[in-house]
Amino acid sequence: MHRILFILLLVACGLACNRADDPLPKIRLTYSDSLYFKVPGTALSTDPVTRPAEAGYFKAIPLGLDIDSLTGRINITESEGGIRYKIFYISDDQETVLDSAKLVVSGIDYRDSIYNLSTAGLLFATPIYNADPTAVLPCADDDDDDDDDPTNPDDDDNDCEFDEKDTDDDGDDDLPGVNGDGCKVDVDNGVIDLAGSFADGFLGNNPTNGTTRDFEFFYRITDASNRNLQAITVRFYYYNTAADIPASLRSELGNRDAQARDVLMRNRDRFIQASLMATTGFNRSEDLMRLARDITSRPKRPPIIILVGR
Repeated sequence: MHRILFILLLVACGLACNRADDPLPKIRLTYSDSLYFKVPGTALSTDPVTRPAEAGYFKAIPLGLDIDSLTGRINITESEGGIRYKIFYISDDQETVLDSAKLVVSGIDYRDSIYNLSTAGLLFATPIYNADPTAVLPCADDDDDDDDDPTNPDDDDNDCEFDEKDTDDDGDDDLPGVNGDGCKVDVDNGVIDLAGSFADGFLGNNPTNGTTRDFEFFYRITDASNRNLQAITVRFYYYNTAADIPASLRSELGNRDAQARDVLMRNRDRFIQASLMATTGFNRSEDLMRLARDITSRPKRPPIIILVGR
């Protein structure tokens, strides 16, 4: 009898010890929301709600997110809008990515693209709202009265405004706007008329191969941002033919595309892809270390639009 009790005590002790040695449940990296809006007169920031228990630091892709690498606090107000970001929590020894989270800072963006001016029909660059190509801008129809009435709050003052010239919203224009410089941005929906802009000479009357120019314009959107004033710069290039586009510029477009896929991909997918691509002699720990160290924040801005003549 004593022998049986002794065995039972050993088994109970063993189970308790094993239970104590079990790893703690993994704590995910989370923030309070997945979409944040900048609002007028408010300094908005957000901290992680939960984070893995292991010691580590924070890193985000692409460039543009104002994040504290030690605490994970994000300054929404100072971050670039219109971009989807991925925040990584990386172990202090840089051996592995412990977890990641995604969020969007509201605003507009344009797709990095190549347009052929010899293509039949009109060419337009359409804004992407909140990093979602399927999302519709919450703007009123563009057939309303252009003469805003400051005494009527239901008038056009509540509509979206692109190429905003009245930056302090006092009823008087403070800037000439990019439309006056030939960059034809639809003031109601942000669509850029590329063929019309080129014909208007926004890159010069006779642009040479490799001509480039940046245009910055301001905008307001009738959404949860409460028409907060935002800005975006778009970079335009001109080349005579697609073959004239430098390899370095094509590589930049490829890097941006790869980074966008990394933002959408889960960590395990990234590891699986790396495993499949690894050469003979693959070492998992070394590969995880390389992946953690190779998380490189590349620029997403300004959006690049390349026009080719033929």
